[in-house]
Amino acid sequence: MIRMEKVTRSYGEHRVLEAFSLKIEKGEAVALVGKSGCGKTTLLRILAGLDRAYQGQVFIGGEPAEGKEPWERRLAMVFQEPALWNHMTVEENILFSLGRKERKGAGAKVEHICEELGIGDLMKRFPGQISGGQAKRVSLARALASGKEILLLDEPLSNVDGKTREKVMDFFRREYIGRNTVAYVTHDRGEGEYLCSRTVEL
Repeated sequence: MIRMEKVTRSYGEHRVLEAFSLKIEKGEAVALVGKSGCGKTTLLRILAGLDRAYQGQVFIGGEPAEGKEPWERRLAMVFQEPALWNHMTVEENILFSLGRKERKGAGAKVEHICEELGIGDLMKRFPGQISGGQAKRVSLARALASGKEILLLDEPLSNVDGKTREKVMDFFRREYIGRNTVAYVTHDRGEGEYLCSRTVEL
């Protein structure tokens, strides 16, 4: 489903990815771990089409990703920062990931996801009225509600407290691991090993 072949990316003189190769099979979840600055976020941004490789090739669904816009890549991404629209409510932010036709029948699905993530009572609030951990879960809910087969998750549980974190991890493992193709960036190796079938260190 995802393949990177000898991908290289630099920022000035700092090379964050050096001839890096990765393969993630359909339905496989892979944890990407490593020290800050090792290229984990850059890797996801290249897959999402938000950044580009200086060298190497990227394939998504068996097709070259070169030239494809982010919305053409059949994937959803959770960024390190929640990246929510401040003028939209939590509910509107989540539904924004869906097309107009999809929104009409998405109520039950979105409600289920939000209840499992512990944000069901926040739907009418605006981003400025919720905590950082709650905003991160709204961002995750938006990605999950999109229905995209490929999920690129960059520290999706940062700022989420212990008990809620465990509940979210159990929900994600139960309903998405094994069904979706997942690239999961984390600093917590234990979290990655719990959720994913394989760990890759950058």
